[in-house]
Amino acid sequence: MAILIVDDSPDERLLLHHLLKSSGYRDLITVSSARDAFTHLDLDHRGANGIAIDLILMDIKMPDMDGVEACRRIKALDAFVGVPIIIVTARNQRDWLQSAFDAGATDYIRKPVEQVELLARVKSALKLRQETEARRNWEQEVTKTITDLDRTVRNIVALQQLIPVCPSCRTSHPAHMSEAALNEYVRAHPETKFRDLICSKCVGR
Repeated sequence: MAILIVDDSPDERLLLHHLLKSSGYRDLITVSSARDAFTHLDLDHRGANGIAIDLILMDIKMPDMDGVEACRRIKALDAFVGVPIIIVTARNQRDWLQSAFDAGATDYIRKPVEQVELLARVKSALKLRQETEARRNWEQEVTKTITDLDRTVRNIVALQQLIPVCPSCRTSHPAHMSEAALNEYVRAHPETKFRDLICSKCVGR
């Protein structure tokens, strides 16, 4: 799974990259600023052509834009709502944490980074990401199924209204079906399949 590391310190980027890579994480991207992160994520186009990311490790204090504002801008886009962001903060930056959580961060790691804590929080965040994606896919499937069922029911109702039925014996009389109503149904449902049957008028043609 892809992890984006955002930190203005070369030493911190190298450390995080080394700890994660040595623990089996291979798809790692490191950038030195929030602006660089935005470019990789393609925030200018709402993430349309950005790299696929499953987790972001975001430093809080950076020169061009702090991690809180960067987090807020990323989380404002639908494309990244489900992507967890872990704030990486120095021990004397406690007052920044609430602002980071308000901006959409899901967790934090204290500097200096310790491998055990880093890996535990990364593992937890990626598991959350997988569960969120699974739930989103399930909801999309359910929505599609409900939509298909609604369409089928509407089609059945429309067909029932087309076919005249005797109220006494409940026998259908397709010969008395309204041609105009049938043509209207066909126009509204171009995907409808009909069984080929040559009618008496066309037999001699």
